[in-house]
Amino acid sequence: MLRLVIVDDEAPARANLRAALGSIPVDVQVVGEADDVSSALELLETERPDVVLLDIWLGDGTGFDVMERLTHDATRVIFITAFDNYAVRAFKSGALHYLLKPVVRDELREALERVNTMPRREAESIQHVRRLLQDRITIPTLEGFHVLAPSEIMRCESDGNYTRFHLGNGEKLLASRTLKEFDALLEPHGFMRVHLSHLVNMVEVKMYLHRDGGTLLLRDGQEVPVSHRRRQEVIEALGRRSGQPKA
Repeated sequence: MLRLVIVDDEAPARANLRAALGSIPVDVQVVGEADDVSSALELLETERPDVVLLDIWLGDGTGFDVMERLTHDATRVIFITAFDNYAVRAFKSGALHYLLKPVVRDELREALERVNTMPRREAESIQHVRRLLQDRITIPTLEGFHVLAPSEIMRCESDGNYTRFHLGNGEKLLASRTLKEFDALLEPHGFMRVHLSHLVNMVEVKMYLHRDGGTLLLRDGQEVPVSHRRRQEVIEALGRRSGQPKA
């Protein structure tokens, strides 16, 4: 018997999953439900289920947040998402399961049958999911959460308590977090705080200009000011990457 937990921030969605589970010929015991990140973590740590039906977008965060903080690695994950344009794309490269809302009963049965016969290998565990997600960040915006690879981001700009993302495809996103928070998140991925209001993907720097006290010219033509305090640090960082400042 598979011990299962349902995590979704919408009560009707959880009810629909329970109904679907009750109508398929798979031996499953639902040991609990949760509707946000904090309650999900508490439930999963207590019950340590065999499988979790995990919604991508939760009221106080994402399913990614749940997995990043979960210590029990043996739980298998079936993602539940309504956003096939980017959420599904993030997981197609792995051996994990995902289902699109509204969940189709036969697809749920097939996913659970595969999980039920799957050996408990690390490749299908939460540890594997963490590796898949280590090069993804979630950006909370008014319309929902965007999942991006850091390489898709050209630069970030402070806008009060918000952060404006400038992407390589020309798109802009306004995130409901401060630049300081994203500075800590993106620094390991080659980003650098070149100004109080600007965070730059240093791979995208085409040239350092001496004018105006210091300016970075990016590959797409955008220009970003460099603060006097950070000027030497920026020049040294560019020098470490190429042996000399980019030109």
